[in-house]
Amino acid sequence: MLVTTALGMLSAGGISYLIARNSTYADITASLVQENEEIKTVAKLASQGAAAGSITGPGDVLFLAIKSSVPDSNEAIVGLVDGAVEWVPNTDFERELTFQKSVQEDKELIATAAAVKPSDQVQVHQLSTRMHPHVAYISVPVQVDGSPAVGHYVAVVDVDASFIPVNRTHLTYAAICLLALCVVGLVGYQVAGRLLSPLRALRRTAQRITDTDLTDRIPADQLSSHDEVADLGRTMNAMLDRLSASFDNQRRLLDDAGHELRTPITIVRGHLELVDPDNPQDVMETRDLALDELDRMQRLVDDIMVLAKARRPDFVRTEPVVVSELLTGVLDKVTPLADRSWRIEASTDAIVLLDRQRVTQALVQLVANALRFTREGAVIALGGRLQGSELRLWVRDEGTGIRPEVQDRIFERFGRGPNEEMGVSNDDGVGLGLAIVAAIAAAHHGHVTLDSMVGRGSTFVLSLPASEQPLGVHALEPMAAPLPHRDPVPLDR
Repeated sequence: MLVTTALGMLSAGGISYLIARNSTYADITASLVQENEEIKTVAKLASQGAAAGSITGPGDVLFLAIKSSVPDSNEAIVGLVDGAVEWVPNTDFERELTFQKSVQEDKELIATAAAVKPSDQVQVHQLSTRMHPHVAYISVPVQVDGSPAVGHYVAVVDVDASFIPVNRTHLTYAAICLLALCVVGLVGYQVAGRLLSPLRALRRTAQRITDTDLTDRIPADQLSSHDEVADLGRTMNAMLDRLSASFDNQRRLLDDAGHELRTPITIVRGHLELVDPDNPQDVMETRDLALDELDRMQRLVDDIMVLAKARRPDFVRTEPVVVSELLTGVLDKVTPLADRSWRIEASTDAIVLLDRQRVTQALVQLVANALRFTREGAVIALGGRLQGSELRLWVRDEGTGIRPEVQDRIFERFGRGPNEEMGVSNDDGVGLGLAIVAAIAAAHHGHVTLDSMVGRGSTFVLSLPASEQPLGVHALEPMAAPLPHRDPVPLDR
């Protein structure tokens, strides 16, 4: 930043200095040309006025032109007759014209000025002598009819002295630029430090983070500004939050899976250690038990794989689905599972975009959950209806219901309801079914809610966004229990 600022100041100062020097030299040239015009005017007046009779030679003309001249400190005027100094301005005043005297003593300059011939074009010349390294001068030849002498009106300007104000001004400019650079450097150091502090904090945080500790974050006091760097820090903190949550979920899943697998492994190992190989009946019973436990482990592994895939972008593949056909297909699949009073109590012919297989899997899982808590002949009803831009699919049962203190954890992985309640026994589920349902709903950008009362049954509702308008809604049978009207509680995804 300092280099860029310095280059800008240097470029501006250099260009300004060159312009000022050229302007000053142009003023010098204009003043010397003006001297030429003045001597011509004096010569013309002298030849036409009352003093014309007294003009006998070029010295008289030079006297009239020089007698009233008062040169500046960096100017000199000399009247030459036949190459010798004849007239100079009156120096009888307080300050001494040093440059004027030095010009009178500069023989090299005088000789050069006197060498200008009357036939030569009058113009401004630059000259460097031992006494004057850089001067500009004009030498105007003067002749009078009848006189053989040749005079020269010489005006000289010290160019270096004329440039002194320009140099002084730009030296002041350079000093101010240096001071400005110091101020810019100090301010820039503070500002850059404040802007880059989130990056330093991010680097330190990244160095502290390990695969076993994702709790470090960029401090909030480093992210108080509203610039892009602070936004980056906040984005990194949000990313670390998501990574930490994801790793925690994976860790809990592995811990829970290990815990769940340990039991069937222990059971199989214990029976195999105690089996009597000489007793065919004992061998067959142990074999059946081992196969049953292996089947349970296989279901557990399959459910874990489904949950692991739930966060993948290709977990759901949407297609246009007619809701009524979806419900009919699910009912056909679950009817043979048990002796229940199966029904579809509401349906719609709306066409919506969803993953038919995943939603079917969720509804079948909800039906399987209902089977565990209902007796033979109990009602298990499916339904679907559009409410605004939301499709609501539900499974209702008239089973034992779920106690309020249990409802908060049944959607968690390996969360289970009561083992035995109101005479209905829970089977060997591993507690991942409702977690899978919640994952399928979340993958569709929806959610699942529960309305349950002990002794009256439960209603699980899948609320999914609907991207199509319904073609029509028809009720097949009034619902025995109303759908929940409370706002659904978002699930932990």
